[in-house]
Amino acid sequence: MKNLLLFCLILTTCFHVFSQSSDSLPPYKQVPIIPPFKILLADSSWFSKADLSKKKSTWIIYFSPDCGHCQLETEEIISNINKLKNLQIVMITSRPLEDLKNFYTHYNLSRFPSIKAGVDPSRFITTFYRVETTPFSAVYNKKGNLINAYSKGANIPELLSMLK
Repeated sequence: MKNLLLFCLILTTCFHVFSQSSDSLPPYKQVPIIPPFKILLADSSWFSKADLSKKKSTWIIYFSPDCGHCQLETEEIISNINKLKNLQIVMITSRPLEDLKNFYTHYNLSRFPSIKAGVDPSRFITTFYRVETTPFSAVYNKKGNLINAYSKGANIPELLSMLK
């Protein structure tokens, strides 16, 4: 009887250990709201979730300044900036601040108040989204709820239609 009980206990434990749990989902899918990020901006000031406007939807982009796809997405954002006026864009990298500053200057992002670009020194964002490739995007509505995530960059026409 003891052996049968021990066998059942081991079987139950194995089943629990090997079953799929919510831990297998990335945190952004478990908690589909804007994460509590804090980034260092190119001007060395800090920007966080608390600084976001509650009147606009939010597009968080995890990027790398030297990523070709990220550069193309940035150019697409700039060329469509008038269509994106009801959206606040937060560009986040884990690269050194100097790399961010060069990127920020190259694209003259200071002329776009709706774009904030900064460094995530704690790498919180890469963990929260389990970023594997750049650019990674997550789009949130005005209430801060996740609308959609893109593991290989966002499609701007699709993004605009979702936000209507």
